[in-house]
Amino acid sequence: MEFESHYGKLKDSEDFWKVAASDHEFWDAYVSTRPNYSEPFYNIIHDYHASHSSSQDTAHDVGTGAGKVVEDLLRHYSHFVASDTDADHLAVAKSRLSKQHDESRVSYTHSKAEDLASHHPAASADMIATGECIVLMDRDSGLQSFATLLKQGGTLAIWFYGRPTFSDPTLRATAQPLLDKIMVLNWKNVIGGSTPRRAWGFKRCADAMESWLDYLPFDPQTWTDVRRYKWNTHGTLPFFGQEACGYPIEPSSNVRDGEKVVVEEDAAFWLNEWDIEALRAYFKVLFPGFREALGEGDGEIEGLFGELAKAMGGEGVKRKFTWPCALVLATRL
Repeated sequence: MEFESHYGKLKDSEDFWKVAASDHEFWDAYVSTRPNYSEPFYNIIHDYHASHSSSQDTAHDVGTGAGKVVEDLLRHYSHFVASDTDADHLAVAKSRLSKQHDESRVSYTHSKAEDLASHHPAASADMIATGECIVLMDRDSGLQSFATLLKQGGTLAIWFYGRPTFSDPTLRATAQPLLDKIMVLNWKNVIGGSTPRRAWGFKRCADAMESWLDYLPFDPQTWTDVRRYKWNTHGTLPFFGQEACGYPIEPSSNVRDGEKVVVEEDAAFWLNEWDIEALRAYFKVLFPGFREALGEGDGEIEGLFGELAKAMGGEGVKRKFTWPCALVLATRL
């Protein structure tokens, strides 16, 4: 079933990211405008895994998109499984990765995360990484699938980052509200006109983002040594909230006693230096529908970009950006 929206006909599904463009130009631009996952960030995951297991045979990148996590981490594992709900995304990942690595070391699975356990043997994975896509899943089915796939002592690493945030406190006060308005207007256009099912998908995602991943429950009969890291909580983790969705957002917490929680403010976390044109490029590929919004020259959005350019010091002036991020680690018993 399809429905009419601001961007034409869209599939009536809670899996709203399946609207995504599959062309290589889009994904190359998408990868180039994402934050750079740093070695210190990955080292948290590596050190955590090493504290529970010495096995590094098979890892999964769930919701692989263009294959960035596989690209970053393949040297640490003998084999990687890249999975995605969209076959076109997998084709893009395969095209990019095959140019850099031995094709036999990466396999590709077209599947929802919730169904991965039906495609691979139980207790076959040493590590499962899922960046930016946990909020799109059915929480309980997804976690059960991961628990089935992981070996005893295997690592589950889940992370999500939010809006780019000015590192400089003065710019956070003067320029960040303009960036946030652009974000809200773009998402408001994308979400507007959604059917009830699609709107429910956006709400599920918004609730999860607003929870900073604390909504994820880890049964102590299945998981151990749960650690929750949060960086730059002064920033905004949700890409969209009530102002874009038009309905109340309801965060929740399933943090248990004994779980480790680390909160850190770090102005240099995943540091980017962007001028206004780089920010425009970021927005064009943040979500597929944004390209149409910017291509049409939305007057209000264009005006805000003009104000933002002035607040940043003018065209061509680069400013430093950091990112709010949540990372959750858990070990399979």
